[in-house]
Formats: sequence, structure tokens, C-alpha cells
Amino acid sequence: MATGNKRQFESVDRISVPRTRKSKHHNLIEQILDEVANLRSRKALKIPRTAFGSAKIENIRAALSRASAQHRVELATSSDDEYFYVWRQD
Repeated sequence: MATGNKRQFESVDRISVPRTRKSKHHNLIEQILDEVANLRSRKALKIPRTAFGSAKIENIRAALSRASAQHRVELATSSDDEYFYVWRQD
């Protein structure tokens, strides 16, 4: 902890502090949300698990859950050995 009046860090107005974060899966999650928004009723996206690279399904599902909550979209997911499925709950 710094002593005296000398500060090591800059201060900023809280209004300028970002309230969101971009995860390393941001682009993929945004693409999924965009595509699922355009799905017809009773349809699901079928995404090859290879599209996620080395990312774990659990991490993709968690990132998708956070993003869908922010966008106020209720999604459901499922997966098998080859695919990850996403659909709107409507």
C-alpha cells in the first residue's frame, strides 16, 4: 500500500468504467445468438463441436448462458459426441 499522498494508480469517474467484459468466446457467442434469433419456431442450431476448437462445452454453455441473460433471450442447449444444439425456449 502506498504511503503519503503519492498514488500509484490513476482514478477515473465510475461512469467511464466498462460494465461488461468480452470473453475469449465473444465472437462465437454473438454469432450463435444472432443465428438463433433468426431461427423459425421449433428449430435448433446444430453446431459441430469442432467449431469450438479446444474450448470445453461447459465453458461455451456458460458464456452462452451469460450472454443470453443479458439479451433477455431464453435458450436451451443439448449436446452429443459430435454436435452442440441451441434453440430458443418459446
